Amino acid sequence: MKKVVELITEYQRNYLTYEALTKELKNLFEALLTSNNIGFLQIETRVKSLPSFLDKVYRLIASDRYKGQTFADLVGIRLITYYNEDVYEIARLVEQQFTVHAKNSEYESHNRSPDQFGYSSLHYKVSLSPDKPYFHALEKFQNILFEVQIRTVAQHAWAAIDHKIRYKTAEQIPQDVQREIFRLSALFELADNQFLSIKKKLEARAREELKKYKAGDSSVKINALTLDHFFETHRDAIESIVQQAREIGFQKTSIQHDPNSIRYLLMLFQRLGIVTIDDLEELFVEAQAKGMDIMHPIYQAVSDENIDSIDYPFPIVLLIVIALRLKKTRFDHLNAGQLIQQVLGSSVKSISLSLENQ
Repeated sequence: MKKVVELITEYQRNYLTYEALTKELKNLFEALLTSNNIGFLQIETRVKSLPSFLDKVYRLIASDRYKGQTFADLVGIRLITYYNEDVYEIARLVEQQFTVHAKNSEYESHNRSPDQFGYSSLHYKVSLSPDKPYFHALEKFQNILFEVQIRTVAQHAWAAIDHKIRYKTAEQIPQDVQREIFRLSALFELADNQFLSIKKKLEARAREELKKYKAGDSSVKINALTLDHFFETHRDAIESIVQQAREIGFQKTSIQHDPNSIRYLLMLFQRLGIVTIDDLEELFVEAQAKGMDIMHPIYQAVSDENIDSIDYPFPIVLLIVIALRLKKTRFDHLNAGQLIQQVLGSSVKSISLSLENQ
């Protein structure tokens, strides 16, 4: 009993430190994935709850397996990405950026039994590495081991459902129901493989479009590759507009085109009916000529709403392109108020009125 009390006391004493570490880890992994152009759905963090911690302690002590070891899973971070190949890219980053103390060997399908897809997440037990650039800011967490879990979206969905069905019931699941669960598991794994196959086919088409664009054909469709190339080749034009925005008073003016930002931009342009590079070229020429006239009323509206920043990528350039596009089309058809509201996060009545009067 004394061991349990000591462990609870230590857990409670360090709880706030564990929570602080989860916040730092989330920021660190977001920066790592973004800088390495790895797309992700979300990043989850957690500190093991006291009931869960106690359950593990009691099981270890009862089985006489507790030898005073350090618990490596009190702090955990889960990285949910889209494709299996992203899982391996993130794994490579983890092994490069952290000191690895343990890694599971069950991720590869040939190492798992037929019903294990749901828990095929790649797991690492790691700590911060003293030789990395981030270490100085996080040095106070250097002795804490934490768990990193990497999953695809399909694996995450299956794990959540499977856990709910099988591990949240006190009843023994009948064999015929287990067979249904195993069949579903196979379908999720098939879906994971099919998503990757579809991705590769679309990427092949996108590369063809990029090849045409680089050869001088600006009538090509906008996709992740052509859009990224557009921003690279129009960096000076974008920087010119950004500089004008700073002169007006905007502070948040990033030039960012990581995979997650590109996905957002593709969705936004599709909604606006900006389909080809030609469409975008036309708007950017006009944006350079009329940017200041459009930014002034936007800045006034932002100031009136007391908004400190706009957190979307290319915030100023995007707003100008949106405004120019909306002026060329019917406001009611595109639901302009709602669209700009999503970008600004505020009321846009004053913006719409100002733009209509220009």
